[in-house]
Amino acid sequence: MIDILWSIDKTLFLVINHLPHNLFSDYLFAFFSGIGTWGIVWIVIGIVLFIWEELKDKKGLVALVVACLFIILFVDGGLKNFIKRPRPEFSIEKTIVVFDRRGTYSFPSGHTALAFAAAYILAKEHKKWSRWYYLLAFLIAFSRIYLGKHYPSDVLFGIIIGISIGYLSLILSTKFKALNLK
Repeated sequence: MIDILWSIDKTLFLVINHLPHNLFSDYLFAFFSGIGTWGIVWIVIGIVLFIWEELKDKKGLVALVVACLFIILFVDGGLKNFIKRPRPEFSIEKTIVVFDRRGTYSFPSGHTALAFAAAYILAKEHKKWSRWYYLLAFLIAFSRIYLGKHYPSDVLFGIIIGISIGYLSLILSTKFKALNLK
């Protein structure tokens, strides 16, 4: 069973990673990957929405910060180092690696977890833009495979972890709100 799942993961990775590469597409997906680093784009979106009063209180902003910190510590600092799955470039000879090689581990995708945690939180707090948040999260996640940084299973588990952490962060931020931290 594990061999079948590995084969599917590897095949899907190669299909996405071997989509046409050119200067435009490489820089486009590097852009999406770059803005997803450390959740910066999501914090900026949260601050802008808070300033424009689209987020009615600090709950959404607190949830974003909590989710980002938790993912950075738990996923990037803990889970990856516990599982120690090598990135595709070290396991699949035919990997197209765009720009830099990474020394860190692959599973799960921290970029994807951050993106989907933030998209979930912002979609709950600011429903009229929810499809755009998820589109941005998808582009960040897709970029990680296209650029040769992650397997599809890394991204899939990043989505699951991200949405779960987004949900828990909103619950936690509600507790903060109950303490009159408006």
